[in-house]
Amino acid sequence: MRILLSIGCNEYDHANVLKGAEADARRMFEALVRADIGDYDEARSKLLLSPSVDTVRQALREALFSHGDVDTFTFFFAGHGGVRAGSFYMWVRDTRSDAQSITALSLSDIFRSINEAAPVQSNIIIDACESGGLIADLGVLLKADMLGDAGTPGITLVATSAQNQFSGETELGGFGTNAILDCIEGREFVQDTASVLDLVEVGRCVSNRLRATDQSPVVWGLNLYGPPKFCRNPHYGKDPAKPLREIAQSWPAVSASAARERYDDLWRAYASVSGEWHPRSFSDAMAKALSPLAATSELLAGFAERFGDAALERAEYSDDAFRKAQVSAALAVCLLPYLQTESVGRAAGRFLETTGDQLIAAGSKLLNDLTGDAYALLARRGGGLSELFYLPLRVAKVVGWMAAAPGLYKTDDPRRRTAEALFSRILQSLLDHYQGSIVAMSDVQAPYWALALSRAAHLHLDHQADELAGLLFNSVVACRARLARWDISPESTLDYLLARRENDYSKVHDLVERPLETLTVLMRIAPALDLGQVFDQDLWKLDGVPFAAYVTPAFSEYGEDMMTHGQNLAWTVGHDIFRVADLGRSWPCSHPEPSSATVVGAVVLASLLYPDRVPWFCLEGLPTRDAGAVECTTMRA
Repeated sequence: MRILLSIGCNEYDHANVLKGAEADARRMFEALVRADIGDYDEARSKLLLSPSVDTVRQALREALFSHGDVDTFTFFFAGHGGVRAGSFYMWVRDTRSDAQSITALSLSDIFRSINEAAPVQSNIIIDACESGGLIADLGVLLKADMLGDAGTPGITLVATSAQNQFSGETELGGFGTNAILDCIEGREFVQDTASVLDLVEVGRCVSNRLRATDQSPVVWGLNLYGPPKFCRNPHYGKDPAKPLREIAQSWPAVSASAARERYDDLWRAYASVSGEWHPRSFSDAMAKALSPLAATSELLAGFAERFGDAALERAEYSDDAFRKAQVSAALAVCLLPYLQTESVGRAAGRFLETTGDQLIAAGSKLLNDLTGDAYALLARRGGGLSELFYLPLRVAKVVGWMAAAPGLYKTDDPRRRTAEALFSRILQSLLDHYQGSIVAMSDVQAPYWALALSRAAHLHLDHQADELAGLLFNSVVACRARLARWDISPESTLDYLLARRENDYSKVHDLVERPLETLTVLMRIAPALDLGQVFDQDLWKLDGVPFAAYVTPAFSEYGEDMMTHGQNLAWTVGHDIFRVADLGRSWPCSHPEPSSATVVGAVVLASLLYPDRVPWFCLEGLPTRDAGAVECTTMRA
């Protein structure tokens, strides 16, 4: 997530008014929230004009601590500033010169907030008189625990004047702000070798330019590593927007406004690939671009593949090892409504194989990490109580995605064997080291467990399948199937965890999934694992629990936000269902099956991207165990 806090102060209760500070803050805000410049989250970023000190502190608190993990945080201030008692202060509307420590915004306080929130990269820009005095506050940052270690936050600062200088301005704005905007909007050349600029590069360029105005900017950086994160580079030789401009030529003739709308949507989708990525937003943008091409399948397939090449290249910048697989999967799912034609089918097949290749690469990296550190799946930053909720979800996602990988290749493809072996090793590693986190925590895990158990059954990983199913069923029984809703908000997870710990859900009824699908998954696969009678022994403890399944023959809808042509099936333990076998007898006899392996792969990927749906056909036709396996299973049970 990229968040900007831009402050400009013209009006002062106890100081001379300014003319251009608010305009500077507004121009900086409008530039950096543009997707083609800074791509900061406009909804979560804030523009404050002549605010009080309390308003600024509240905005700072919301920016850093109210939106989850922040990837990039940029702070801009234009207005009066001054150094007092060894600290630099930014003056806002109600600042008093004789009480700056209380009525002004201290740079030290901002540093402390950044240290605590720990964004991956923070950028601070101050266009104020004496702003170079911020050097006096750097001691807050220069602590041993803030230096050198991997994962410690990076901070870059640019002050547009030295400690003993004023900041000049014209009718067009402050000298410093004008220079910075010229760099990020392309009027001033910085470099053309990287697609993204960092603030240090911009600061150097601004420093050279402001020498003619008798201002000496201060540029300083700490823990600068990884790719730059401040803004796009408009002079990059391989312009990131170029692939989009080229593929836009494939669109049919439409009005300029409609073409521009689709381009903007695609740019936002493309830009999100390397940062905070949401499959639904990405797919919605693709759907808008693909729909005008539906009449010409070759054009549609070519467009999707060219956009895919650009998006996968962009995904290289993501910190998520699985991002390229997810992006390729989303592109395959977007083609589901158009698979009736051969050209689109071939394109979807290539996306499936690309997804498989990327899953093998990501899974191999994960397995290597787990070999070196058995607990590599734990959050690298933050964590704490939230890991009690999110680690089980993370484990489920890993086994679900890796279980899907073999099915993305043809039966005789050697990569299928590689993916199967990788799934088996990762599953065993997780069973060895994460047994306490293999629990049914939320109904969002249902499709992941379905795919993992199905794949384990197909590969005859009998011991692993039994252990996985047993751990999950026991966790369902332990909480009487009161799993969290699949769409529970992060802010509500602690309330749910406390309720689950105390076994008192009276105050969190709205956080519990009813009816749930996780229990359906476990009961549906139990006969194939010969665990039906084992589960029956504890089924009475779930008396009154409703569970469900949504079964649809319209597989082309699996990527849609809403599926409308299916059937809702529902049961209640102790009313319709008394034994596991009862579910099998009440299941529809003619269950829908996908028409091709390509449809199977795309539907499976859709359930991984949008886990409010389960590919129930994956639990059909599972191999039965021979007599020896049955005997071993009975002994283990």
